[in-house]
Amino acid sequence: MSRTLLRNSLTIAIFLAISWAVLSIEENDYDENNPELAGYLEGDIVPDSLTRNGYPDRKWPNNTIKYVFSWSFTEAQKETVRKCCRELENRTCVHCRETIFLDYGYVYLTNEEGGCFSQVGFQPYPFAQIMNLGPNCLKNHVIVCHEFMHALGLSHAHNSYDRDDHVRINFENIKEGNEYNFEKKEDSLDCLVPYDRESSMGYGPYVGSKNGNETITPLDGNYTGMGQRKRIADSDIEKINRIYCYNNCTATTNTTTTTTTTTSATTTITEETTTTEETTTTIMW
Repeated sequence: MSRTLLRNSLTIAIFLAISWAVLSIEENDYDENNPELAGYLEGDIVPDSLTRNGYPDRKWPNNTIKYVFSWSFTEAQKETVRKCCRELENRTCVHCRETIFLDYGYVYLTNEEGGCFSQVGFQPYPFAQIMNLGPNCLKNHVIVCHEFMHALGLSHAHNSYDRDDHVRINFENIKEGNEYNFEKKEDSLDCLVPYDRESSMGYGPYVGSKNGNETITPLDGNYTGMGQRKRIADSDIEKINRIYCYNNCTATTNTTTTTTTTTSATTTITEETTTTEETTTTIMW
C-alpha cells in the first residue's frame, strides 16, 4: 500500500470517527442558543422552594394539568403543544385539558422571546402559573414536553442525588455564576427509577460551558443520547406513572459507613462495618 493511499485511508477513518462522535450528541447539547438556558434556576426552572427530581407532593388534582394559551400562539404552535399532550395522555394516566382564563389552577402558556421556563409541580396558591414557550421552544413537541414535565413535577436528571454515580460535573468549565445550575439535590425523589443519561430531562455534555469543554462527563464514556430532545424517554414516562398512576413514588437514602473501635488493656480491635440505610417513603394520595 502506497503512503498516499495509507494517508488517505487514515484521514477517512479519522473523519468518520469524529463524525460518529458528533452525531451521537444531540444538536442542542452544545447549541449556545439552547432555549432552555433562559436564565432561571437550572436554566428553565422558575424557583419557588427546594426543587427535587420528582414532586409527588405537588401532584396536579385529578391527574389533570390544565392550560391556557396566550393570544400570541399561532395554530401551528398550538398544535405542537397539543402533540406533546397527546403523547403524555397516550403513555401515562395524566390528562391535559385546555381551559379558559376564568378557570382556577392552570398553566398560562406564553410565547415570549427569552427561551423556555416553567415552575416545578402544581402551584396551589396563585390563580395560574406561568410557562413560557418561546419560538425556539416550539421546534418539536419533546422540548414542549420537557417544560410540561417540569410542571408535572420532574426536575433535571443531572441534579439527582445519585448523579455522581453516573456523571462527573466539571465545575471548572462552567460559566461563572452558573454553578448553581449543576448543584446536586440530596433530597431528590427518584421513584426508584434508575438514572438515565438519555432522559429528556437531562443536560447535554456541553451545556453552560465557558470554554467549549465538557460540563458533564459520563463516567462510562458513553455519550449516546445525552441531552436529547427527540423523544420522551421511557424512564421519564415511568417516573410520571409512578407519581400519578401507581401512587407509589418511593425514595431511598444513600449508603453510610460507620467505624466502631473497642479498646482493652492488651488488645485494640477495630471493627468497620458498612451499612446501607434504605428508607422507603411511599407517597400515597
